[in-house]
Amino acid sequence: MKRMRIPLLIALGITLVGIILGSFLDLKLSQSIADPENFFGLLISVLTPTIGFTALAMIGGGYLALGLEKKWKVWARVGFFALCAACFGASTYFAGKEFFDVNGFYLKASIWVGFVISGPVMAFFTAIGYFLFRNNDNKYTWIVLAVMAGVIFLALVPGTTLIKIIFHRPRFRSIVASGYEIPFHPWWKPCGNYKALMAEFALTSEEFKSFPSGHTCESTIYIPFIAFLPMIVKKTEKIQLPLFIVSIAFTVLAGFARVLVGAHFLSDVSMGAFLTVLFTFIANEIVMRRKALQLPQEEASPEAAQ
Repeated sequence: MKRMRIPLLIALGITLVGIILGSFLDLKLSQSIADPENFFGLLISVLTPTIGFTALAMIGGGYLALGLEKKWKVWARVGFFALCAACFGASTYFAGKEFFDVNGFYLKASIWVGFVISGPVMAFFTAIGYFLFRNNDNKYTWIVLAVMAGVIFLALVPGTTLIKIIFHRPRFRSIVASGYEIPFHPWWKPCGNYKALMAEFALTSEEFKSFPSGHTCESTIYIPFIAFLPMIVKKTEKIQLPLFIVSIAFTVLAGFARVLVGAHFLSDVSMGAFLTVLFTFIANEIVMRRKALQLPQEEASPEAAQ
């Protein structure tokens, strides 16, 4: 796991630079590039949750593989099946609801249409996760999968949900639509009168959830998945770093798209990515101290033993 310490620290540094730059350049940058009708930005905004949550679906596939192994006690197998269902259900729901809402193409289609689209996609990646994890002899696979899912939960729920309802930062697109009568708020300054602004400009609470970016956080879900994948599937060690770089590049693309359509500022998307990378780094440091989680030694990897 030491091999991931430096890449994660670099990623943390990049996101921190984004937060710092955004503290000074948020408004100017959005004024320069934002276009709420930009098709490319909207397309990436729609695809980001689907692509990101496929990692959670694959974790569910891992639990499915464990549940089908008869060596486990009945109660454990039932628990694994329940975790599989939870991963599949969460990935389907959160990906599906983004297709047609205000943060996507906003076609006002039924939310069930989004589920019909995302459901087969997540089922497919659950199957991939099953085949990926079924042939391993690591009896601590369930712990590694739990670490992956736990990092995702910590980033998405306390991070992007709780922080949003504390700061209520107005989105740039709403500031523009109001003729700048809705004042710009730096990320560290909560919008205390957001309810009055909602009533005055007939806006929903969604327009006051700019900080941090949920979409960007969703685009980072593969980061903890890739960080801990070699602990279960050792043949992925050689491609771990390239996969990590690709996941970071995808996060940058997702963040750019969200700024492009005026849904977020630079500091918003940087913080969204920072949360997942931070929790992944902390989990990685804990896992490296194997006694904490009673994980097996990585004997197959001389590099990891150094």
